[in-house]
Amino acid sequence: MSTDLSELTCPDCGARDQREAFCDSCGAALSRPRPAAVGAGAAAAFEESPAAGAALSAEPAAESRSASIPKQASDSRRGSGFGPQPVAEDSDTAPLAEPAGAEADKGRADKDQADQGQADQGEAERAAREKALAELAERAKQAERSERARALLVPVADPTASERIAPVLPGVPDPIAPQRKNAEGLEALDAGIECQWCATRNPPERHFCRKCGQRLAYAPVEAKRPSWWRRLIFFWRNRPLPFAGQRPRLRRGPGQAIRPVVWVVVVVVVVVVVVKEYSPVSTNVRDHFAKPNEVSNWTITASHQDPDHPPKLLHDTYSDTWWGSGFSPQNTNGISVTATFSQPENLLDVGITPGAGTATDTFGAQGSPETIDVELIPIPGKGAPTKKTITLDDQPGFQKFQLRGDDIRQVVFTITSSYPPTAADPAKAVETALTELEFYTRH
Repeated sequence: MSTDLSELTCPDCGARDQREAFCDSCGAALSRPRPAAVGAGAAAAFEESPAAGAALSAEPAAESRSASIPKQASDSRRGSGFGPQPVAEDSDTAPLAEPAGAEADKGRADKDQADQGQADQGEAERAAREKALAELAERAKQAERSERARALLVPVADPTASERIAPVLPGVPDPIAPQRKNAEGLEALDAGIECQWCATRNPPERHFCRKCGQRLAYAPVEAKRPSWWRRLIFFWRNRPLPFAGQRPRLRRGPGQAIRPVVWVVVVVVVVVVVVKEYSPVSTNVRDHFAKPNEVSNWTITASHQDPDHPPKLLHDTYSDTWWGSGFSPQNTNGISVTATFSQPENLLDVGITPGAGTATDTFGAQGSPETIDVELIPIPGKGAPTKKTITLDDQPGFQKFQLRGDDIRQVVFTITSSYPPTAADPAKAVETALTELEFYTRH
């Protein structure tokens, strides 16, 4: 069988003309199957059946018996006068000379007789051989029947089985390793791709190492050092990892129970400090998710008013009544309205309806506030007042603004500028008007 590596074909990817021990396309090891020995198939077949093995051992004996039968027949035939006999040289008893034609006929008859004897001998041998083979086949069938009947029987534990050695099946032969020319010393290359595993240089066109079969595209990547905050938070990842097969050391002792407690205490302290020091942040988060409710228990007063339109109309829930400042829009700057709550409130929003009503024709009949300064006054001991400026739109309808404060007792609205009236008869516009005020608190 040829061992030239140029004839090797990869069994995995089918690449041809491979000259090394590993495939250049997929890196698989190239190997050849072991050639089957002559008669190996017959030997394996007879090893499976004990009856066939007995028949195989009995066949040479039958052949020897069949070969001895023709030999005895030939010896008896030779002794009984069949076949050519030796002619005596005695001149007294020699027969008379016969003509040449008679001698030819006699020789032809002797030849025919010899051929007939050989044919009889062959027939006898063939018959003996067939008889022996028939006997062997019959014995094999009987042995096979016996084995089948024995297999149907329920096996019984043999008390002496533990003392005997169990039979062992013959091992499967290993395939022949790929043969390679100059396996120990590969030809040295001055240039090429160097394998990262065995440091063998390979031609540039190869994809797998010609010595160890590893992928040549592999390149070790240098580990990047993590950032400082990753090293601080994930400190346990900085520990060296154990080698393959090495059992890491178990960490036991009181430190394992104290460490979680310390972490819990640190987290609680951090949360408390953040809540105390940055209360506005926590308050804003709480107010963002709070459900607002309208405040109903409050009274209102004004620094100036129109007798026909007092400030109590800001809290009557009607959209066609309004408070008038008593001054024209140009002279309303500085006039204030004060809302007082019956108890401290945690305010979230305020709603303002500017103008003289919500209808379009009545809204433009009077002026409306443009900017209002709002001052939140808490109860004593709850901090200093806070101020905020609100800018309203020059249009009728409800407008809502964020106005947040805790423990608020009073809210002062001071008008700083006003929109002029938009009615067809501006001469009738004599003051700045507000229709409604609404307050919303945290639930």
